[in-house]
Amino acid sequence: MTNVPPAAAAAAQRVQLPRLTQFDFHQRLMDVPGAAVILFTRQGCGACKVMGRVLADWRNEADAPALFVVDAETDTALVREFEVFHLPALFVFRAGDYHGRLEAPPRVPLLREALTTVLARPPEEAP
Repeated sequence: MTNVPPAAAAAAQRVQLPRLTQFDFHQRLMDVPGAAVILFTRQGCGACKVMGRVLADWRNEADAPALFVVDAETDTALVREFEVFHLPALFVFRAGDYHGRLEAPPRVPLLREALTTVLARPPEEAP
C-alpha cells in the first residue's frame, strides 16, 4: 500500500468547476442554454474555498445551474470588467445575458433562493 500525502489526497477528492478565462468567458456563457453562476476566486482565499466547495456540492443536485470559476489573480481583465473588489464574488448569466451579482452566504438553499431572485429580474447591461 502506498502512502498518499494528505494534500494530494485532498486535491484528488476536490471537485473542480470548469474554468473561464478572459479569452473564452463571453463565448462559453452564450453557449450555456440556462442559468450560469460564475465564481471569482483566488488561491489562498479561505472564503473562496468554502464557496467553491458549496458550489461543487450544488452541482450534484438536479436544479443546479451551470457553474464556473474565474481565477481573479490570472484573469485581471475580467476582475476589472466586473468591478470585483471583494472575493468571493458571484455573477449570474442566463443564455449569455447578464443578470447581476449573486449575493448569498455559502449554503445551497440560500444560494438557490438568491439565484431565483436574480433571474426574476430582467437582464441588465454587464458592467
